[in-house]
Amino acid sequence: MWGVREIHAVFLKELRTEWRTKVALSSTALFAIGGVTLAALALRGNPPLALDDPSRASVAAGLLWILLFFTGATGLGRAFALEEERGTALALRLTARASAVWIGKFLANALLILGLAIIATPMLITALDAGRNVNALLLTCVVASGCIGIAATMTFAGALVAQASAKSGLLATLSLPALAPLFVAAIHGTRAALGVGTRLGIAPAFQTGMGDLQVLASYAVISVTAALMLFDYLWND
Repeated sequence: MWGVREIHAVFLKELRTEWRTKVALSSTALFAIGGVTLAALALRGNPPLALDDPSRASVAAGLLWILLFFTGATGLGRAFALEEERGTALALRLTARASAVWIGKFLANALLILGLAIIATPMLITALDAGRNVNALLLTCVVASGCIGIAATMTFAGALVAQASAKSGLLATLSLPALAPLFVAAIHGTRAALGVGTRLGIAPAFQTGMGDLQVLASYAVISVTAALMLFDYLWND
């Protein structure tokens, strides 16, 4: 059984480190705000880009996951890079089990990207005027499941590239093939939550997006399980 105290200690250490430096938080927030602003200027310029409601919803769905991917690649890769840069990786290996280290860092990364999604999603939908037929419950489930999968994959990939010189670029390169199935389901599920191809109401939207939501939930479970199974060999190698 994993040590709850060890997980709690690693999680709190990650939060305190980020609160002191604010490197990941500031970089991901600026990337997200900049992306939303540029998208709004492009689609709602003068004259505005002529798109119907389904097209706007589809563009918003694609841009949302592009933002979450690249902001995740910018900020989530620092979870293990700081340990290598500061020379504290060995001390962490000696004081906590590998599973506790990964879970603590994964929870911190998941909290960061979920917080970012909570801010970026309504901003993007409002900026692109894509929320006229939004199903908030389905959208919340899709975004939360997708963010958990991204956090799990990028936390594990971050450990792989911790000692590389170009961490962010390498992290994105390694993560994208593994995250491709997640993004397909996430974009399609987000489109359904925004009313594309569905009738109004909670039940029709869930009927359209349930398959994608199941894929996202399965991906999150599989990615967390696989990372826990493999991380011990990676961390202690």
